[in-house]
Amino acid sequence: MALLLLAATTVSAQTILKGDMNDDNAVTIADVTSLVNVILGKAPQETINVGGDPYKVDNTSVVGTWYAPDGTSFEFKEDGTTTFPGGATYEFMPMQGRLLVFDAMKNPVKVLPLLKVESQYLLTVDYATSVFTYYTNSGSLATGITISPSTLEMNSGTTAQLMATLSPESAFGSVTWTSSDESVATVDANGVVTAVAGGTCTITATAGGSLKKATCSVAVKQLVTSIVLSQTKAVLELDGYVRLTATVLPENAANKNVVWSSSNEDVATVRNGRVDAYGYGTAVITCEAADGSGVKATCKVSVPEYVDLGLPSGTLWATYNIGATSPEDYGDYFAWGETEGYNDGKATFDWSTYKWCKGGEKTLTKYCNNSNFGYDGFTDTKAELDLEDDAAFVNWGHLWRIPSKEQFGELIRNENTTTEWTTLNYVAGLKITSKTNGNSIFFPAAGYYSYNVYWDYNMGGYWSMSLGNINPDEALAFVFIETSSIVVGGDPRNVAHSIRPVRVSE
Repeated sequence: MALLLLAATTVSAQTILKGDMNDDNAVTIADVTSLVNVILGKAPQETINVGGDPYKVDNTSVVGTWYAPDGTSFEFKEDGTTTFPGGATYEFMPMQGRLLVFDAMKNPVKVLPLLKVESQYLLTVDYATSVFTYYTNSGSLATGITISPSTLEMNSGTTAQLMATLSPESAFGSVTWTSSDESVATVDANGVVTAVAGGTCTITATAGGSLKKATCSVAVKQLVTSIVLSQTKAVLELDGYVRLTATVLPENAANKNVVWSSSNEDVATVRNGRVDAYGYGTAVITCEAADGSGVKATCKVSVPEYVDLGLPSGTLWATYNIGATSPEDYGDYFAWGETEGYNDGKATFDWSTYKWCKGGEKTLTKYCNNSNFGYDGFTDTKAELDLEDDAAFVNWGHLWRIPSKEQFGELIRNENTTTEWTTLNYVAGLKITSKTNGNSIFFPAAGYYSYNVYWDYNMGGYWSMSLGNINPDEALAFVFIETSSIVVGGDPRNVAHSIRPVRVSE
């Protein structure tokens, strides 16, 4: 097989004859015959004229040993023979731009259209099978292979690109990628690694034909899937602190570090899980996984403010309700003796959902001094809430309680305070002002919940810690309807009222 050079560039006879096929004077039969003889290797160095221009055959870029990607090899020899599988001689037909391989009887056994012929490689396509074949005549099978990077650390769910380099640089052959453990990481034909789950596996790149291999060690970090805080809400005193601990899941997470932050550092700051209170209000403490997973957990921290109204008992009243963040905020609603309220997901407040009975007001199981109201005649001597049933103590901490009936009575006694129906930031409510020091407190008209219905009517209801005076299915509440009715009276225990805590001495 031979090649024709035009200005030192490989060409085919089709290129030479382009535009000249209808001009009998441009190309002679002798020219074509000479050209074919040259192609057959009979005159490998002969200079011929085609269309009046001189061309010289250069056979060197085709003659030699050729290697297929699978490592097999064959030869094109100067005498026109070949060791191509099934062939004895070869011929390049310039008019068709094809490589024809013949057997010993000159019968064609292979016809391969040539896409490109250069000194280093030969690209052909077999139309019968639609297979492209890339041959090299450099003789450079891979003697080595490297993967970059050789070690790879990934987060679960991410991807990375690996590059395989064959040596010497002239080496040929495709690279096959495999993973030793696809449950940890997979790799596609282009060397793109996808991290599946935590663990370690080996990615192998194999050079086609040469069987040279290189490996990359891949370590996949298991990302954090959840964070559990030791508390989801905490109430602090001014200048007090609480320690929050974070448990990171799963247990085999590669990076269990967390980052703490506070939504309002004027209220509380946090460092390494220690929350320090600096002012009054509410802040959200966030604990975020440091591994990039984006998993977060939060704790709502409140620092309640209180006011001294100069009352004879010295009682200090909180300035806002449980569940609120400001005096005019309604906050949460609780059945009497329950510590989880409407904001915790309880939507219905009737006897069937009440904690301290068996479905009715005459089936009480705690805080019952009349056997006619107790379950199977149950009675006890409890007339005030235990600490574990005091929503102020449970939600705000050891310095806070639900007020007693005596404390509510003292609050609204005429010789101690004055009352005024007013608005605070457009919220209606009752303002109570001390006659001793002029300090005041605001109770929003927050309404109440009964069954699954919310009732308003410009009224507010606030539980005391005291059982009712007549029947134990009632507890005492501070109730007002504007200023026309301000009383401490009995209300069914299953009803959901607001709670305004009072502070006890340390």
